[in-house]
Amino acid sequence: MVRQLIYTSRVAPGLQDEEALLRSILAVSVRNNAAVGVTGMLLRHRDHFFQALEGSAPAVEVIYRRVRRDPRHRDLRLLQDAPRASRSFAGWAMCGYNLGPADNEILDILNLRRDLDPRQISGSSALSLLRTVHAIQKRVLSATSAPVVIDA
Repeated sequence: MVRQLIYTSRVAPGLQDEEALLRSILAVSVRNNAAVGVTGMLLRHRDHFFQALEGSAPAVEVIYRRVRRDPRHRDLRLLQDAPRASRSFAGWAMCGYNLGPADNEILDILNLRRDLDPRQISGSSALSLLRTVHAIQKRVLSATSAPVVIDA
């Protein structure tokens, strides 16, 4: 049994360079998460983050506590916190992706283009979005030799 925690947060004002911001968060997250056995997925869409963390309950709590203190995150909203039989992001200390205008097809498939409001999204819809982007990234990574995301 693993604990899976999903939250959304607003990107702190003034952090506009999407690629640099995501890379800086991932560089630290990969190291910290791997050290305590936490896996997950971080997605940035416009001015919000969506993230899933999974692992032992104490380890997930340590990481989530760090996120709550991180000045790059504002207005954290816990969407889901539940035990799961297995991990959705096994093998990825942290995968990250910037969801941009070219990814509208993903949102259409999930019926989220109009409903992707971080103040309203459900935990199950956020998890579906994160799993879909993760699956696409895994396919891209297996089809190319150049990594698209930072992962462990």
